Amino acid sequence: MNSHLIALYLSAFVAVASFTATSHGQEKARKEFLSVFKEGQSVSVKEVAGRFEITLMKDVKLGPKVIEVGADYLVIEDIAGVTESRIHVTSIKSIVKLKLPKK
Repeated sequence: MNSHLIALYLSAFVAVASFTATSHGQEKARKEFLSVFKEGQSVSVKEVAGRFEITLMKDVKLGPKVIEVGADYLVIEDIAGVTESRIHVTSIKSIVKLKLPKK
């Protein structure tokens, strides 16, 4: 009797496990938080309440520039090319995209 009960539980477990939907292989492409940054892009960095507000400046070659984009950090070089700052994603308060009017 005991072996029949174990066999029943085991077959029920296998049946449930085989019908359970998994997301394996179905993961959608996620857009990462720092994916808006490109190497060589000019930015403006401002400290706001102990965190950084980074403004993207498209087609403007003034100010600090992005030299490396990692999975969870950003490396910015100052305008003189002397200092590199590594900013972790948890230190970023916001990312602002500056849209200049078209000429």
